[in-house]
Amino acid sequence: MGSVRQEPVAIIGMGCILPDAHDVPTFFRNLQSGHVSVRELKEPRWDWSRYGSSDPEAVDRTYSRLGAPAGELKLDWKRFRLPPIETRLLHTMELMLLEAAHQAMTGAGYTPERTFPRERVAVIAGSSGMGRKSNQCFNFKWRLPELLDTARRSPALQQLSTGQAERVLDTVRKEFIQRYIDQSDDWAFWGFVSPVLGRICGFFGLQGPHFCVDAHAASGLAALETGVQGLMSGEWDMALVGAASPALSLMECVLHSKLRRLSTRGVFPLDARADGTALGEGAVMLLIKRLEDAERDGDTIHAVLRGVAGVNQGSGPVMTATHAPVHQRAASEALLRAGVQQDAIAYLETGATGVTEWDAHLIEGLGGAYQGARQVSLGAVAESVGDLQAASSFAAMLKVIHSLRTRELLPQRTFQTRHPGLPLEGTPFRINEARTWPEQGPRLAAIHAAGFGGIAYHAVLEEYVPRVARPVVAVAARATRRAPEPIAIVGMACRYAGADDPQALWERALQGLSAVDAFPEERWPVSLYRQTGEVAFRNRESFFKVYAPKAALVKSRPFAYRDFGLPPSAVAQMDHTHLWCLEVAREAVRDAGYGPSRALPSERTAVIVAVSPGNHRETVIEARLAYPEFADVYRRSLLEAGVASEQVERFIEEAREAFQRTSPPSTSETLPGILTSAPATRLARALDARGPAFTVESACASSLNAVSLSMQGLRDGRWDLAVTGGAWSQITVPFCVSMCYAGVISPTGQPRPFSRDADGFVHGEGCGLLVLKRLSDARRDGDRIHALIRGAGGSSDGFSRSLFASQEQGQELAIRRALADGGLPPSSIQYIEAHGSGMPEGDIPEAGALLKVYGRKDGPASVGVLKPIIGHSYVASGTAGLIRTVLALRHQTLPPSLTQGPLNPRVPWDGQLAFPSQAQAWAAQGVPRRAAVNSYGLGGINYHAVLEEYVE
Repeated sequence: MGSVRQEPVAIIGMGCILPDAHDVPTFFRNLQSGHVSVRELKEPRWDWSRYGSSDPEAVDRTYSRLGAPAGELKLDWKRFRLPPIETRLLHTMELMLLEAAHQAMTGAGYTPERTFPRERVAVIAGSSGMGRKSNQCFNFKWRLPELLDTARRSPALQQLSTGQAERVLDTVRKEFIQRYIDQSDDWAFWGFVSPVLGRICGFFGLQGPHFCVDAHAASGLAALETGVQGLMSGEWDMALVGAASPALSLMECVLHSKLRRLSTRGVFPLDARADGTALGEGAVMLLIKRLEDAERDGDTIHAVLRGVAGVNQGSGPVMTATHAPVHQRAASEALLRAGVQQDAIAYLETGATGVTEWDAHLIEGLGGAYQGARQVSLGAVAESVGDLQAASSFAAMLKVIHSLRTRELLPQRTFQTRHPGLPLEGTPFRINEARTWPEQGPRLAAIHAAGFGGIAYHAVLEEYVPRVARPVVAVAARATRRAPEPIAIVGMACRYAGADDPQALWERALQGLSAVDAFPEERWPVSLYRQTGEVAFRNRESFFKVYAPKAALVKSRPFAYRDFGLPPSAVAQMDHTHLWCLEVAREAVRDAGYGPSRALPSERTAVIVAVSPGNHRETVIEARLAYPEFADVYRRSLLEAGVASEQVERFIEEAREAFQRTSPPSTSETLPGILTSAPATRLARALDARGPAFTVESACASSLNAVSLSMQGLRDGRWDLAVTGGAWSQITVPFCVSMCYAGVISPTGQPRPFSRDADGFVHGEGCGLLVLKRLSDARRDGDRIHALIRGAGGSSDGFSRSLFASQEQGQELAIRRALADGGLPPSSIQYIEAHGSGMPEGDIPEAGALLKVYGRKDGPASVGVLKPIIGHSYVASGTAGLIRTVLALRHQTLPPSLTQGPLNPRVPWDGQLAFPSQAQAWAAQGVPRRAAVNSYGLGGINYHAVLEEYVE
């Protein structure tokens, strides 16, 4: 199949918080004047004595003082209807996203008060996680018991009297809590970004799905492509699409320093002075709509997106390197989708950041794609705002929009002399110095972005020229689309607690064998955190306590690194999710019939995996790098206790050595080992998959979100095969402690979904992946088909004052969308794999939605839940439910519900859903067996999928 032609998309709203520019007009003025935001970072945000060194080899330190901070931002809490206490809890990046979204929506005229089809608006952000706020490290602060324990056991502290030592430790504890807990502002979402998007949906009442996309530095364009994909398929009619960098923090600077990517002099992309980059921070949001709809509705149109495309390089040796061919493919594909010839492009934002070898590969690849052009001027917005990572491409897009609207080509102001390593000879490229736009034809420009793991994206923008006068009219919803082709599940594999493959998962659940067990001390020192006495949460007494140290854990086993061509040094720095995805994907692809004798369609294979920020390895690294924060408190306490100043540093160093004993120093392998985009890009490299490769996050609905996006791409012909699913490994000290603090964990350690005695859930972990193809292709290729996915649907809860309470109407909307997508009536569904968190706050609205759509007394649908067996595996839980449902269809067996005790009396069940305690034969009833899988998550996100048995 060839490239898919894209329908023109209008950009009708813009908003931003960027370095020294807290709105779009200010950013445009900064560009016009040549303002540079890259500068030396100073206190209180930057303490060179703790984290800096002129020696690039210094352990856990950065050699660069440069950065591009956004500056102080104050949220108008009245405008967002947030109480002042809650605004204090908001993370820096959350503030930026909220403000940028508000600018984009209201600037386009879509206010909370305006009437428009809110159920047809999606919210999508390119993001690699919120990062850390300034010096405050979320994952570090919850580990105070370990820090105090290592200090207590150090030989130096034992030289003090018992009373003196305890006074020191008590002082440390009190000051640490006051500084990092009482004044904290980043505890709520554990680095997740999708709940921030849920907050945006709640403010504007939007009910399309919301989720995050991570393709490293290409995340913005990857999010844009998914937004366009939904517009083209008719899943939504408008999308608020954005991108946000991680917060500019010391940890980011240290890890990038180990890759030798940072500059000590400044950011000079394409110039001979270039010796690296500097990190920046910020967020950009764009409101997009099909062009014909925007013209019909009288929207202000800032520019037209003609085409956007992304690819991956596939197999390759180094995660942090890039190669020219992938950039040529991405640019060529975007031009084809746009229906634009190379010589129509007059300006190209290259994505260059000042890292010379990286930039040289970009220019070489882009030169190949634009070989037929006459002259293309080059630019790089990083000279102004630094490397914004996930948000880089959207800052570049704003720059291009400004040029299109003003009909001016902004000069590359830092450019003096071309870098000798840039292969410009024989290309149509010129470093931009001219200020007038060429007159021939419509004005078009392009934006390029590239990320670690072989990712490349390209977009084509055109100035908007009105064809006719555009009257202001009421906004109307688009007609519902017809049911598309079913998607075949041709391969699957998994690794969950007590189940290393799908059949083991099926049999364990069939027998009701729970994998929940006591948390082992070797994972982390549970004894230091265990809460005794009466269960307490959400108060000071519950800080640093775990009242139910139970979980369903995946047993560790040796990783066959040679099979994947990975050196042991890289594997040692990789998070579990990376390793599990590699192993499980290999098994899933083999299950689909691909291997040495049958290759995957590399150019037409996409990889979309659900993961989330804050993975296990990341928490270990963050705790190590944040030790100076503890040392600062410890030092003052020791001095106040009368310890001689010459002894204090020995006390601190002994505690440091004990605390960091199990975590090696950061190296060039550290950052690639924790990137949330890497599970997808590592799979693409291992499988030589060269279609798009990115991860998604929509809280606990992430897996079904990944499946839904994979289905979209298959249906519109952008790829022919997708590897998709989810992985979760975040059962860490910070996560367990903070979840107990929030009071969502079952004190009994026994999840009882939908039960009268439900009191929460227990942690689980694992990975599940599927291989999907269009049904027609699977039949043509003679594939074994496990089951069909007939439809999928997502939604947000809309107007809401709480991110933590699920809404019945939001879940009902997702369910009805999935059924409509598959063209199926609710009465045809005989089994439902429910989310079933075991929290009444979630169970009751889920039960209400299931009853409204599926409830019937005549042959009620059977309901099952997996969490009592494998715990709550968060972003990976949806795939576990899908796999069990596929096996139920294959075995023609309705599995046991696994709920315990009487059902919750607050739900009007009235016999309209069945909860069998034992497995039952599944009668066909003259039609194919059909089932549904439900999921929802923090922030008011809901996804639902409808499956059908495959009948030859």
